[in-house]
Amino acid sequence: MGAGKSTVGTALATLLGCRYLDNDVLLTQQAQAGPRELATAGPAALHDHESRQLRTLLELPGPFVAGVAASVADRPHDMALMAAAGWVGYLRATPRTLAGRVGGGAGRPWLDDDQQAVLESMFAARDRVYRRTDYVVDTDGRDAGEIAAEIAAALASRFATDR
Repeated sequence: MGAGKSTVGTALATLLGCRYLDNDVLLTQQAQAGPRELATAGPAALHDHESRQLRTLLELPGPFVAGVAASVADRPHDMALMAAAGWVGYLRATPRTLAGRVGGGAGRPWLDDDQQAVLESMFAARDRVYRRTDYVVDTDGRDAGEIAAEIAAALASRFATDR
């Protein structure tokens, strides 16, 4: 949360001429409740919903850019599904940057108590997993359009060499 999935994803989809699919929007439609409401049953329950949403998302026809829940890094099977389905990028931001982007944490589960500690814990648990994706882009101090352009160039380069 706060990495820029929605903002960068939308900009990237525009550059690529395809649609952007947002996990939180799709999850809310599927579960008829938002992530914050689903989180009241605890992290495992929310992550189960997010995992089901990922599988539903991967059944949709492409091409598309998708912003998926960061919790998929906690589930090796979900990471394997994403890798098999397409090209996976990691928008890497430090916990300090994430804290600045999420502000007071309104609408974001589990950030009410000690926001910085929660973000640091999530980052520590997930960063090493996401670093093994197809592409890692550091987003600290960068504009969404610049990041999207970098990713689009990396995709063009990757798929030009695959031909």
